[in-house]
Amino acid sequence: MITIRPSIPRLSALLRKKAFSMPPHGPRLSSSILVDEEISPTYDSKYFYAANPGEVLANRYQTLVKIGWGVSSTAWLARDLQGRTEESEIVVALKIINNDASSVSREREVEEHISTADPSHRGRSVIQTLLNSFEINGPEGSYLCLVYPPMREPLSMYQRRFDDRKMPLPLVKVYIHTLLMGLEYLHKECKIVHTDLKLENIMVSFEDPIVLTDFIESQLENPMAYKIDSTGRPVYQSRNDFGPLKSLRSIPQLVDFGLATRLEEEDDWDVWPIQPDHTIVHQRLTRPTPPSEIIQRYQFMREYSWPEPVRREDGKVCQTAEEYFCGPFFDNNGRFLYEDLIPNRKLSDTVSFLEGEEREAFLDLAKEMLIWHPNVRETAGELAKHPFLQSNSA
Repeated sequence: MITIRPSIPRLSALLRKKAFSMPPHGPRLSSSILVDEEISPTYDSKYFYAANPGEVLANRYQTLVKIGWGVSSTAWLARDLQGRTEESEIVVALKIINNDASSVSREREVEEHISTADPSHRGRSVIQTLLNSFEINGPEGSYLCLVYPPMREPLSMYQRRFDDRKMPLPLVKVYIHTLLMGLEYLHKECKIVHTDLKLENIMVSFEDPIVLTDFIESQLENPMAYKIDSTGRPVYQSRNDFGPLKSLRSIPQLVDFGLATRLEEEDDWDVWPIQPDHTIVHQRLTRPTPPSEIIQRYQFMREYSWPEPVRREDGKVCQTAEEYFCGPFFDNNGRFLYEDLIPNRKLSDTVSFLEGEEREAFLDLAKEMLIWHPNVRETAGELAKHPFLQSNSA
């Protein structure tokens, strides 16, 4: 496992443990152009912290380049100024969360809880590590900042590095096995369910520290384009393309625990597939009618309110899972209300990229994952031992 606290030897003469002057601004964009977070239909500049390159936050982190954004945060690479000047430079990723984000305290609480669990477990390295957290003040209030090791890119972008977006099968097997071990750690050791697994929430590490070094140097030589919005807030155009892969040594990690849930003892409510995306996947690929117990739990959970409201990507603040996922999804008789979304095909129809025994083994693994009842479904750790993941086909 590569430790993602990269030294930057080629910048050692420039990047010392004190703030340095950043290059002049990059090109200024027209105020009529929507940049990054402005694209969101619910964008309101007063909720976003107006970060600038070269700014020092919490007397420790100097921002370098904006690398991402969401409806409720922006992400920046930053220098960690803590330490002696002769030590190697440390670069971190800062997630600066909006001052109106509803799940802020829960996300920090979950990640702090994860950091206290068994560090010797094999799956621990698959979970993004929260290095630090702090708050900063701005004209519109306070903003929580979460500090992480920097990562290369989400799996959805990493996949595009390969011809026809097809990752080599041995690499796919390694990634599935690795992620299952991470989930085993979350479920068994941390008693946490992620609830929002998708390609965008799986990041891959840098395959070589020099990738990050080269990227930062290029950003210092060619600063980000920016604009000034109607309120006077600077909005920088993020850059997150770290270039071609130098090797296949990147490691996947699970990130973004904003919707994660902690399980209490003997509590299995959050391991049941009652969300609409779970239901559609089951219906599309396996087509069985949900067991009556699933429907009963769904009807009960319709009335259950979360301890804290959660803001959807469209800006709506939701109190329940059904509201968040735009329900209802079943009628009183348990009939799925969106059958037009379910194509007339089987799970086996979707696997054209494998043949023979490999195909059958993969289909068996997928079916094991799609079992409705959690008491019958294998755990993540058990799935990691599946024969499909043990073979090393070229």
